[in-house]
Amino acid sequence: MSQADTPPADDTRKTTKGKTATMPNQRSGLSLNIFERILSTMIAVALIPLGGLVYISGYQHQKDWRQNVNLNLELTANALAARVDGWVDTNLRVLRENAALPDIVSMETARQKPVLKAIQGAYEWSYLVFTVRPDGKNIGRSDDNPLTFYGDRDYFKQVVAGNAVGQQVVIGRTSGKPALILAGPIRSGTGQVDGVIALAMHLVDISEAVIGTRIGTTGYAILVDENNKAIAHGRPQRISQTLQDLGDHPALRVAGSGAPVVFQDEGRRVVAFARKTSLGWTLIVQQDYDEAFAPLLESRRNALILMAVALILVVVVAYLLSRQLARPIGELTRVAEEISRGSFETRILGTERRDEIGALARAVERMAISIRMAFDRLRKKS
Repeated sequence: MSQADTPPADDTRKTTKGKTATMPNQRSGLSLNIFERILSTMIAVALIPLGGLVYISGYQHQKDWRQNVNLNLELTANALAARVDGWVDTNLRVLRENAALPDIVSMETARQKPVLKAIQGAYEWSYLVFTVRPDGKNIGRSDDNPLTFYGDRDYFKQVVAGNAVGQQVVIGRTSGKPALILAGPIRSGTGQVDGVIALAMHLVDISEAVIGTRIGTTGYAILVDENNKAIAHGRPQRISQTLQDLGDHPALRVAGSGAPVVFQDEGRRVVAFARKTSLGWTLIVQQDYDEAFAPLLESRRNALILMAVALILVVVVAYLLSRQLARPIGELTRVAEEISRGSFETRILGTERRDEIGALARAVERMAISIRMAFDRLRKKS
């Protein structure tokens, strides 16, 4: 090969347009030097187990707290359901016992009125106690309002049809407000239904008497009948003037399943649990998700803060250690380059170290002495 055909000895060559092209032995943009490799390795080694530990412990804590919240809602629902059942039993017992009194069985207005007044006075949540003949006409009342017709009411039809209990959520004809009517049969000595005795109660009064218990700051209970109409509400103002149909409440879809449900309500996440009562009603217990899971959310925030602090500490320590390891190697590399250029007076650092880097520094030092002695011999010969 002629001298004209010999490629240049340096790392660059001219392209056809006169621009400089980089030869393959130059460092790629994706390659890492030893400092970067040590740093990234140390960070990965430290963070992978730390992240795994935080994730596993956080997952277990979240699972345990969910079970705790679910159990708390279930226990609260069971306690309130027992309270509702006891309240219902009290009212039905009042109806049964008084329906058997001779004055009530007489179906005479004058004889019934004192008894009905006494019942209303004994149970503060009732605003009216009354009786109805089988043809629907009102016979006795605990108030002084005119007698009226109740034959079109469902609770009356249920008792006349043979049911032991009649119930209905209506707008009361006497008060004009949402009310619950519980009714029972008045039977003659032969067992025939001679009439109906009923208790009328405002829904607001029922709410205060039965499910007025608050659950934390945001939690409350709701009681609905078989037609999903509200009987009692933890926020009584919602049922003080109108009947509320809660058929679209998400908790009703899982009532009796033993599982809670999480849904959106007025822009807030809510967790709820529902269960049936002995009369076929449904009791819903609900609470804002953020309040119910406040300890879990706080624990999660603390875990993230701890993770961030640990990340900063790991990066700082890894940076310092990586620099401590990579710096001597880089220094020895610089010294070796200077020796290769004939500079033998460069001071070699790290020869006093008792590790591998110290051994490498001493080897470079011996190499420099050997090369310098070889050059000296060559000079003397020449």
